[in-house]
Amino acid sequence: MSHKGKAIDAPATEDLDYLQPGSVVEVSHENNDCLRVWYTATIIERRATSTNDERYVVQFIDIYQDRNSGTKLLLEYNSVDIRPLPPPLPPRKFKAGDMVEAYYQNGWYEGEITLMLDNYNCMFQISSRFLLFGVNQVRHHRTWFNGDWIPPLNLYVTKSIWDEDLTDRMMEIDSNQLEWETDSGSAETSTAGTGNILEKTKEEEFSEGERVEVANIDEDGFNQAWLAATIVKPVENNRYIIRYETLRTGNDTGFLVKEMDSLHIRPPPPDIPVPHQFKMFDNVDALYKGGWWKGIITRVLPRGSRYKVHFDNNGKVMEFKHSDLRLHLDWIDRKWTKPSPGVHL
Repeated sequence: MSHKGKAIDAPATEDLDYLQPGSVVEVSHENNDCLRVWYTATIIERRATSTNDERYVVQFIDIYQDRNSGTKLLLEYNSVDIRPLPPPLPPRKFKAGDMVEAYYQNGWYEGEITLMLDNYNCMFQISSRFLLFGVNQVRHHRTWFNGDWIPPLNLYVTKSIWDEDLTDRMMEIDSNQLEWETDSGSAETSTAGTGNILEKTKEEEFSEGERVEVANIDEDGFNQAWLAATIVKPVENNRYIIRYETLRTGNDTGFLVKEMDSLHIRPPPPDIPVPHQFKMFDNVDALYKGGWWKGIITRVLPRGSRYKVHFDNNGKVMEFKHSDLRLHLDWIDRKWTKPSPGVHL
């Protein structure tokens, strides 16, 4: 693994305690996709050179040079690419557009939250992939500059979100092993695929193994998109354990599993082919960030089957190809209906 350093902070001096041998720090590394990642490491020694006398040998804590022998990786870094460990802070609410660092594959990746699924889970782009993280795997991005954190740490002292009621219990677990807390506080476990199928009662709208679409509800209670999922098992009070088909857990061990109310679940809409092209002002769903987002065709582009789509929820206009669009249908009273004609921008 090679290091492509990039100076971002102030130079270190001999008096900085966090650069002393034995100190646990974070080192800045850029991967092959030019993404900045912070890895935890231990200062081994200061190494003087003819061109730069502020270089340090560090040993990574979670990255191995030889995993079989247990040998941890050693690399040499400029002092400007080393910072102290950020102090722990209580979990807090995030919103789309926040600059954060998400913990993934033993490092903290810098980036921006692209989507909040609810108060406890967010979507984050790493290279060309969109991954889902719980808020306990995300921290606000901060810069270490001239011996201080920017923004200051006291800006983040807020009420912990864990003081609130957890209505949608999220589970960052192996999708083959389901575990959640019941109202009585005891843990229940069920292994998927063992043949223990629950019979569908009159109250149950969906069956185990049924493919569905689930609503992505924002913090204001509005549906942002519909995402493909599978019913894992029904639970009480018209709630279901579902497994997403496009969203993966933050540690990338499987697809995300969530408990949802039946009000936010629907069957997939029927496939209505559009053989040639969509027309201006057609109501459509656009496949974007793993989900189907409602919009309207505002322009048919001349260079082939591509379109400009105006999103209903945020007013953005984006370009899509024909295969990433479908005619929009509404699920009302357990029936699929076409929206009323007309432009609703």
